Amino acid sequence: MQRIEILAIALTFALIILSSAYARRFGIGREISLAGTRAVVQVLILASVILVLFRLPLYWSFVVLLVMVTIAGHTTYSRSGKLENGRVIATFSIASASFLLLIPFFLSGIFPFEARYLVPTGSIFIGNAMNISSLAIDRYRGEIKNRRAEIEACLALGASPKRAVAPSFKQGILSALIPSIDNMKNLGMVWIPGVMTGMILSGGDPVEAASIQIAIFISIFAAGMIASSLMLHYSTNSFFTQACQLKEDID
Repeated sequence: MQRIEILAIALTFALIILSSAYARRFGIGREISLAGTRAVVQVLILASVILVLFRLPLYWSFVVLLVMVTIAGHTTYSRSGKLENGRVIATFSIASASFLLLIPFFLSGIFPFEARYLVPTGSIFIGNAMNISSLAIDRYRGEIKNRRAEIEACLALGASPKRAVAPSFKQGILSALIPSIDNMKNLGMVWIPGVMTGMILSGGDPVEAASIQIAIFISIFAAGMIASSLMLHYSTNSFFTQACQLKEDID
C-alpha cells in the first residue's frame, strides 16, 4: 500500500473517532462510529472487487449492479415501514430508473462500454435513486398518517384511494427532491460535485469535466424523481385494505 493511501485511511479513522466523540452528546456516537467504520471497510472491499472486475467478462459488472440494486431496494423497503410487497416495489423502482438513465451515457459514446465506467456510474444512479426513494416513502407514510381524517373523508365521499392520497403523494415527492433541487441551484457556486472534482484532480480538462458532470447530475435528479414516483405509486395500495379503507397500523 502506498504512503498516500495509508495516510488517507489513517486520517479517515481519526475523523470518525473525533466525529463519534462529538456526536456522543446527541446519543448517536456509537452509530456514527459503526457506520463510518463500515463505510471504510465496504469501500475498500469494493475497490478490490472492481480491480477483479476489470479482468472479467462485462456481464459480471451487471451482476455487481444487480447486487447493488437489491441492497438499495432492501434499504428503501426498511425505510418504508416494511410495506406489503415493498421490497419488490423498491427494487423495481430503483432498478428501472437507474438503468433507464444509465443507457444513454454508453449509447451516445460519452463513456466506453467497460466495467471501469459502467460500475461507478451505475452505482451513482442507484445510490441517489435509493436516497430519494427512501426520503419520499418515509414522508409519504408520515403524510398519510397525519392526514388520516382528510383521507377518510375523501374516501367516504367516493374518492378512490389514489385520489384521496394525492396531496400526500405530492408532498412526499417534493420533500424528497428538495435536497437535489438545492444542490442543482448551487452547482458550481457553493460546491464542486464528485465526478468533476475527481476528473480535475486526475488532470482532466475542467470544461470536459463540467460537461460530463452536468449530464450526470441532471440524470441523477431524473433517476431519483422517476424512482420515487414509481415507489410511491405502486406502494399506495399497501396502505389500504381490499375494501379501500385506510389501514389502522400505519406507523
